Amino acid sequence: MKKFLKVALVVSVVFTVISFSWTLFAQTQNVNVYEKLEPFFESLYFIEKDYYEKDEIDYDNLVDASIRGMLSGLKDPFTYYLTEKDVAENQIDQEGKYGGVGLEVTYHAQMKVLQVVAPMYGTPAYKAGVKAGDLIITIDSDPVEEMTYMEAVNRLRGDPGTLVTIQVYRENTGALEYILSREEIHTAMVQYGMVDYASQKIGYVRINSFFKNTATELHAALQKIFAQNPKALVLDLRNNPGGYLTQAILVCSMFVDANEVIVTTRSSDGFINTYKSIGNDYPNLPMTMLVNGGSASSSEILAGCLKDYNLATLVGEKTFGKAAVQTLFPLSNGGELWLTTAHYFTPKDNDIHLKGIEPDIVVEPSEEQLEAVSESNSTQYEITVDPGKDIQLQTALDFLSDLL
Repeated sequence: MKKFLKVALVVSVVFTVISFSWTLFAQTQNVNVYEKLEPFFESLYFIEKDYYEKDEIDYDNLVDASIRGMLSGLKDPFTYYLTEKDVAENQIDQEGKYGGVGLEVTYHAQMKVLQVVAPMYGTPAYKAGVKAGDLIITIDSDPVEEMTYMEAVNRLRGDPGTLVTIQVYRENTGALEYILSREEIHTAMVQYGMVDYASQKIGYVRINSFFKNTATELHAALQKIFAQNPKALVLDLRNNPGGYLTQAILVCSMFVDANEVIVTTRSSDGFINTYKSIGNDYPNLPMTMLVNGGSASSSEILAGCLKDYNLATLVGEKTFGKAAVQTLFPLSNGGELWLTTAHYFTPKDNDIHLKGIEPDIVVEPSEEQLEAVSESNSTQYEITVDPGKDIQLQTALDFLSDLL
């Protein structure tokens, strides 16, 4: 009886939402939504009535999968759905503070495991000897291949002081096991330093993401850099996936004169929003900006803006090409729908969506350069800037030193 009521509730909620949506939708579209969705309700009915293991049905999973399946039909890679757990995880990332072992990881689709991008400097994983490229195959003896990406990440995280055991596979070494004690991990949105290059003092700022503390951290970093009277500045946006539009506006304002257009957005109905700089007190210095295929969204807003105004010379590789604006729609189950509702355009009205931004100076990555970038330390705010094997950074510094 309880399960029947839950099914009825799910159907009722969906029907109510559809009814409301249809009232608005039918005003402009000649589509019978009720008729189109009949197969969905029929399927839900047959699952409840005839599915063999009906006692094992998780209706929350059915709803989550239904929403994801519906969104996949849009064929828009930038529209997505977050479950309630995903929302909590997303908030942790944006806060820049969590309990964990200090690993930056990605999903290895072929092996269906986690791959270590880099251990964060000074963290439990770094001290234990976990290395970039290691494949995490088990967490507390459970196979990672049987977990989703978010489940595996959440298993690595936990209260400071608790233990987690991971087994990794390292090329040319084999399987290794690490018992790690979790600590409170802090990640910096912005990192900065100074470098003496060719007898010139040059400031360096790396922006890792555009979440809620980015503009505040950048302001503090620039104050410390300009206090040392630099002759030029390098902004590093490599592998920065973006974040909040509002943060991009605030960051751009630190380099663009007041009232100058930073970016415009256009919705499907033709509505245009124009965002202008609020201005800043920092002097304009010769500046280069490092970009690559991992520079996306808000990173491209900053790169496109400074390039259009000739405030920075872009060095590296073509950017990702994401000019889609996502609007958050909270859902009744605690999840979030992030729906593409507009595209943005650079100050010169360039549409870079799925095209990217071409750098002024193209520098293709080498293995040494990729290694140097992946070893960046994301836990410290003030860092030592060593061009070392980083060919792109060396090129940017050479350009500035010649200019000076």
